[in-house]
Amino acid sequence: MRMRPMIKSRDRKNLIKKNKLIREQNKNLYPRITIHMTLRMKLILSFMVPILFIIILGIVSFWQAAKGIRNSYENSTSQTIKMTGEYLQLGSDTVKELSTQYINEDTFKNYFMGLNKEDIVKQNNNYKTVLNTITTKVTVDKIISNISIISDDVQSVTTTKFEGENFCAGFFDTTLGKQIKERPFDIVWTGSNEYLDNFLGKDYALRLVRLTNGKNAVMAIDIGESVVRDILTNLNMDDIGTVGFVTADGVEIISGKEKGEENLFTDQNFYQEAISSKNTNGTSYVTVNGNENLFIYTKINDTGAMICALLPKKVIMSQADNIKQLTIIIIIIACIVAVFIGFKISNGLDKTIKEIISELKKAAKGDLTVIFHSKRKDEFHILIDEIQNTFANMKELIQRVNQLSIEVSDSSSNVAKTSGVFLKASEDISLAMNEVEQGINQQAENAEECLNQMDNLSNKIEIVSDNTKEINQIAIDTKKSILDGTLVTQELNNQTKVTMEIATEIITEIEQLAEKSMSINKIINVINEIANQTNLLSLNASIEAARAGIYGKGFAVVADEIRKLAEQSNDSIKDIRKIIGTIHQNTEKVVITAKRAENVMLQQEFAVENTTNSYHTINKNVERLVVNINDILLNVGDIEQARVNTLSGIENISAVLEEIAASTNTVNQTAQEQLQSVEALNLAADNLNQNADNLVNAIGTFKV
Repeated sequence: MRMRPMIKSRDRKNLIKKNKLIREQNKNLYPRITIHMTLRMKLILSFMVPILFIIILGIVSFWQAAKGIRNSYENSTSQTIKMTGEYLQLGSDTVKELSTQYINEDTFKNYFMGLNKEDIVKQNNNYKTVLNTITTKVTVDKIISNISIISDDVQSVTTTKFEGENFCAGFFDTTLGKQIKERPFDIVWTGSNEYLDNFLGKDYALRLVRLTNGKNAVMAIDIGESVVRDILTNLNMDDIGTVGFVTADGVEIISGKEKGEENLFTDQNFYQEAISSKNTNGTSYVTVNGNENLFIYTKINDTGAMICALLPKKVIMSQADNIKQLTIIIIIIACIVAVFIGFKISNGLDKTIKEIISELKKAAKGDLTVIFHSKRKDEFHILIDEIQNTFANMKELIQRVNQLSIEVSDSSSNVAKTSGVFLKASEDISLAMNEVEQGINQQAENAEECLNQMDNLSNKIEIVSDNTKEINQIAIDTKKSILDGTLVTQELNNQTKVTMEIATEIITEIEQLAEKSMSINKIINVINEIANQTNLLSLNASIEAARAGIYGKGFAVVADEIRKLAEQSNDSIKDIRKIIGTIHQNTEKVVITAKRAENVMLQQEFAVENTTNSYHTINKNVERLVVNINDILLNVGDIEQARVNTLSGIENISAVLEEIAASTNTVNQTAQEQLQSVEALNLAADNLNQNADNLVNAIGTFKV
């Protein structure tokens, strides 16, 4: 075994110093990047953490408050609009019930149906009763502005000024009149009708129109526009938004605007969606003229009208914006106070810490006489007292070390001298043992190299032997495969002969088939002659039937059918001839193909015979190859035996050299260990001497 040369102690010391110098250079080339954060900054940031949570709390509170305010505003406003709609719904129900009451009342029936028309006095009394009734109702019920019952048969009764003749006849020609005429029991609510407005006036918000008991009598009850406007005004939404009453036919009454002045709702998509919705009331946010608004609606079901309101979102959120501004102001004040308090506290801490650091810098330079002062009464006072006590103990310790360091320095000088002499003797012994070890190791390496060469030769011989055996096995397998191939080729040759015989029989059968097809052609010629004779016979029969006149009509039909049968036979014979011609042509082609196949089979038989002869020749050559391989195997066996004997001798020589090298190595290791111990002792002595000097010098720097 070859030993690595030992690294001397001085070289190791030089290597350690070199590595240390490289690390120092790397530190200078690539300085560590550190981020220093002052205590003041840490305190300010620490105060800002709760401020951050206050900001988060303010934001969350704002959103919750804004959400609550918005929901509360939406609910209250929606409830107000809903109550207004219910009030108008109640008024419309009252008007509808009133119209039904008038229709069913006897006085109204008798007057408008003309039951007392002949009795002028009673008729006038009925008129006055009807007029007093509707006048009283208009006076008492504020929601009703006008009641008119107009007829072309009797004098019309109305609470407004009315002049006109044949009113009903003209009304029934309008679209609304036709609708009422077709469905006489229906009630129609309208917000505008040009025909009715011309006679009854336009001062209404919603008008009920229906037929009365008379055939030409129309009742109209108006819900006053002023009443609806008062209701909308009492909602107190004019300053914050827009509220309006919209009829089914698109007439809008907007608070603060004239009737029909401007349509704010009917032209909007959200209004159409509200109309088509099945809900009687609802809310949604919509955009009108680029501004987001809250749209609230409630339906007055029977009339088809709706109460609609648009409230700007910024008005709804105004209270939330005030909360937002107040929250921002409080957060800003909290941040300023936190920064001020943090700055104040950190300033006092910074001053105290700087004083301590200033005194510690003096102590770091060796002045242990420093005294720490502080007026603080907190933990810094305790810290300064402990630092002062620490420096007092350090003074006593350094004084003791100073006395002992002088004695250690003298002792280390004596140890260094003694270890130097011992080191010189150990180095001489180590050099001599190294030279002896190198010679023995060289011999061992040579023997080992020879052993390796013989081992490689042995491996190559084994590989040659294995390859020769494998070639022998391949030759045997090849011989077997050749025998199998010969048998297969012979079998193929036999099958080829059988195939040729079958092909010959097929050709013979095809030729016979061609002859038979010619016979079929002769039969077809005979059938063709029969068909021609039948056709001629039918022609003669037709002539005879024509001569016979009426008595020959039946025979003429039979002759005509025979003629048609003969013609069909001729057509069939032509088709059969075409088919037989095609079969004959295909048969000739098959005969040619079969003869070509016979020639190919003959060539195949000749190729199979050549292949069989080639297999016999290969078999003979393989038998000769097997004999030669067996001779090679015998010679390789003799070489292997000689290799084993030579390898055994070299192994014995190598073993003896290894034992000598091991013994020498043991002695050398002992000498090396002794040398290392002496070097360590010498190094320790040098270090002790140097450390003692350094200790004396270091202690001398302290001022105690």
